[in-house]
Amino acid sequence: MGYLILGSGGLGTALAHELSARGEELVLAGRQLPKGVDPVCYFPLQEVDALSFDALFTLYDTAPLPSVVINTIGLLHDINFMPERRVEEVNPRWLCDSLLANAWPQLALAACLSRRMTPDTRLWLCSLSDLAGSLGANETGSRYSYRMSKAALNMGARTLAHEWRERFPAAGVVTVHPGLMATPMNQPFLDELAAETLQDPALVAPRLLDLINQLSPAQSGGFLDLQGQLLPW
Repeated sequence: MGYLILGSGGLGTALAHELSARGEELVLAGRQLPKGVDPVCYFPLQEVDALSFDALFTLYDTAPLPSVVINTIGLLHDINFMPERRVEEVNPRWLCDSLLANAWPQLALAACLSRRMTPDTRLWLCSLSDLAGSLGANETGSRYSYRMSKAALNMGARTLAHEWRERFPAAGVVTVHPGLMATPMNQPFLDELAAETLQDPALVAPRLLDLINQLSPAQSGGFLDLQGQLLPW
């Protein structure tokens, strides 16, 4: 079974280390090579058009597609913008940047995969989502751009699942909320978060891999937690 991991942040790196420890074949595509990861397994995303993964997928022109693709790419804040607390803080540029970072990669990956898939291709595409993108679970408000972009990610996965069910019935797509983790994404908010709620990515990685390996076709299109339970849209 081959794996393609998108994103070399906290969980992406943890997944690469876990897969290496399991002796699995993997490619990690990210903006920096993490320590301890074999460079042979690494593809530098900074050399790729941000709107396309075509260059990355030339790796699979002469090799079999991976059986599992995990998209860990996400954006909550950057040096110019932080999550909005009030509607007056919503910025159209930041909203578009959030959609591009959080919702687009899944569709770009799916397009590259679909060009190479056949009706017999067995493959799972898993994107990391967040309960913040759930309409039904939104009880606190704020974080407009992040919430809206994660909701768009979930809708994209649901729509893609319907398409793939017709075109590629042996393939599936899910979004997963792994819970809060001690990663750079959450670093600015540590004072607001209880320490016991932050999980170590090294402990989340094996649970996520085990979940994906146990998925059934009926779960394609689902928004799941790490136990495989459906989360509210």
